[in-house]
Amino acid sequence: MTDKAARRRTFRAGAVLATATALLGALAAVPAQASWLGDLQACKNAYGSEHYMGWDIPMVVLAKGSSGVCVRELQEELLEAGAVGSEDRPNFVDGDFGPKTYKAVVDFQRRASVNGGADGVVGRYTWHHLIATVYFD
Repeated sequence: MTDKAARRRTFRAGAVLATATALLGALAAVPAQASWLGDLQACKNAYGSEHYMGWDIPMVVLAKGSSGVCVRELQEELLEAGAVGSEDRPNFVDGDFGPKTYKAVVDFQRRASVNGGADGVVGRYTWHHLIATVYFD
């Protein structure tokens, strides 16, 4: 889903649904959710999250060699933020933090003036800037 407004609506609906599910004590997955929302929730469940400007941000640090659902979520967000060059877009979301992902992260960090500089490591500040760019710009 590339339409930002539709993605926001889906994200908010998923967040409301996830909150209601948690309040009821159920941790069951919701099959109707988009795969990226499932990746985000799985990442937050595995590593915890931090509340930031109304959003829960994953508390995982990602770098070259990382893989899994958190990297898939990162790659989706980088695509949505416009940090991936057209030559790197084909098969970009693969769940592996390789050279294409590293390049996109460094480019994003430079563009967003992320605290700590453009080091290619996705930590707290990079997650905050990325979520803010995707959902609030």
